[in-house]
Amino acid sequence: MLKDDENILIDGAQRLGINLNNEQIRKFSRYLELLVQWNQKINLTSLKTTKEIIIKHFLDSISCIKVINKYVNTEGISVIDVGAGAGFPGMPIKIICPSIRLSLLEARKKKTIFLKKVTEEINFQKVKILNGRAETFGKGPDHRERYDIAISRAVAPLNVLSEYCLPLVRVGGLFIAQKGKSYKKETEKALR
Repeated sequence: MLKDDENILIDGAQRLGINLNNEQIRKFSRYLELLVQWNQKINLTSLKTTKEIIIKHFLDSISCIKVINKYVNTEGISVIDVGAGAGFPGMPIKIICPSIRLSLLEARKKKTIFLKKVTEEINFQKVKILNGRAETFGKGPDHRERYDIAISRAVAPLNVLSEYCLPLVRVGGLFIAQKGKSYKKETEKALR
C-alpha cells in the first residue's frame, strides 16, 4: 500500500474512533493488493482507484463497528455477511475484530474463490466461505437463527433484504443493513 493510501486509511479509521495497529494495516494492504489484482480478471468492484476502494469499501465497512460495539461485545460473536461479494463489509470488520466468527455468504462461485484466496493470504482464523443464496440458507437448520449479527451491503431493497437476513439471526441478535442515499424510501417501504 502506498504511503498516501495508508494515511487515508489510518486517518479515516481514526475519525471513526478506530486506531489501527501495524498488523491491521498490513492486512488491509494485502487485501487491497489482492482486490486490485483480481478485479482485473473478475468484476469485484466498479471502483478503480485505491483511494476510492479505501474510502468507499474499507472505511465504509468498518463504520459498522461503532453500531456493533454499542449492542454487543464482539469477543467470539458469530457474524454472517449476506451477499459478501468481494468481502464487504465482513472482511474489514474481521480485520478490526479478529475474534469474531465470520461467515461470508456469496451466490457467485467466482467471488467465493476470491474470498477463499483472501482468507488464506491474510491468514484469517474462524472464517467460513459459503456459496449459495440467503433465502435458501435462512430455511436450513444449519444457519437459521444461528448468528448474533447478520450484515449486508448493497444487496437488495431493505424489505427484501430483511426477508433474507432476519431468519439467520438468533433472537436478540442484530441485523445491520448498510444502505445508500435511498435508505429513507427503503425504510418506509419496509415498514409497510
